[in-house]
Amino acid sequence: MGIAGVEGIDAPADIRVVADASGSDADLTNRRSAIIDGRNRRSLNAMARLERDHARGYSINVKQVVLAFAVEFVIIGLILANQIGAVAKLPNATWWSIIEGGSLFIALATVELARVPLAIAARTQPSWYIKLVAVAGVMAAVVVTSFSFYLIGWSSYEHRLGEVNQKHVELLKFQDYKTALASQIATADDAVQQKRSDRDSLYEQQSQLQMGLRKQQNVIPGTSKTTNPDGTTNTKTYFREDPAFAPLKKDLDNLKPKIAAAETAFKQAEAQRATYDTRQQELDQKISVIETEYREAINRSVLHWMAAAWFGKDSDKLTDGEIRTVERYQISIPAIAAALSSTLIAITAVRRRKRPKPQPEAKLPDDAAAYLFGPILTAMTKAANDAVTAAINSHVKATAPPEAVATNGHAKATAPPQAVATNGHAKATPSETPMATLS
Repeated sequence: MGIAGVEGIDAPADIRVVADASGSDADLTNRRSAIIDGRNRRSLNAMARLERDHARGYSINVKQVVLAFAVEFVIIGLILANQIGAVAKLPNATWWSIIEGGSLFIALATVELARVPLAIAARTQPSWYIKLVAVAGVMAAVVVTSFSFYLIGWSSYEHRLGEVNQKHVELLKFQDYKTALASQIATADDAVQQKRSDRDSLYEQQSQLQMGLRKQQNVIPGTSKTTNPDGTTNTKTYFREDPAFAPLKKDLDNLKPKIAAAETAFKQAEAQRATYDTRQQELDQKISVIETEYREAINRSVLHWMAAAWFGKDSDKLTDGEIRTVERYQISIPAIAAALSSTLIAITAVRRRKRPKPQPEAKLPDDAAAYLFGPILTAMTKAANDAVTAAINSHVKATAPPEAVATNGHAKATAPPQAVATNGHAKATPSETPMATLS
């Protein structure tokens, strides 16, 4: 076929190649035409919008308005999701309770949609009364938005504060357990000391009784005298039990059960006291773990490290009042700033444009017009008259009889002196002025 790149292809294939090439060229031409037409339409639309903006005195950036509405929808979605989720977490929550709990926030969310149109109206309305009303509406919507942002911020911080408070409550609970256990340990120590004192006192009594028994003899000697019948006296020595020994021995025997009971009570008190040591070790371990978790929860809380920086304290030394104070400022100020910034997106979408001033009509005095255009009109009139005269003369010469021939071979013009209509044209006399001829 002689087409580059398709040699060695049979005829039907060559025909298809040529057809495809021609079709692609036609499609390319159509696409170019469509692109050019689209550009022309866009240019015309841009010019029309520019003229419209100049006519009304302002233009609106559609992208900023769309962005402002997108921000509004995001805020509305966060409000509804946050509050509905808060109601849904309540015990025994139902769909009806969710609707009841979220009705106020749904109403507040609808107010969010009025903020962007009111902000645009405050810039575009020509009447100052309408501007003031629109500004009042914008400020009311900003208050609603700030309240919504405050609720969102409170919910965002409350989870971390809740974790910190939970760990703090657990820590306080175990510290109370430790205090109570310390009181029990002190009581147990007093009991052990008392049991030891009682036992030692009994041992002391036993020691004294034993010393008394060792000093006291079991029997004491005695003599008895008898008189014989013959009147003589016999003296007999005998030994008898010491009357003081028996009571001492009895007291010693009675003291032994008491000592055994005191020893048993002392050992039981010591065993009871030993159980408190084990409980104290377990409690100390739990307190150590909870203190670690409490510090980690504090480190995860933004409000705690901000309050620590604000009041110059350690995070674990802050009070609830200090935390709530920082929370109010931390949520309120960003909430108001966010509400105003999203409003400014809509306000700055309107740009003022100066309306074109009507141009006064240009008036040229008659003298100036005669001075400027008089020579031109004179020249144009003369040229027009000369052309008309030449045309008439040529027509007369062409229609004259053969005998009406001037000498030297020139045709004689036989036009009457008056203005004769020849072929529909009027002959201009030399006495007419150029201005009269044009008129």
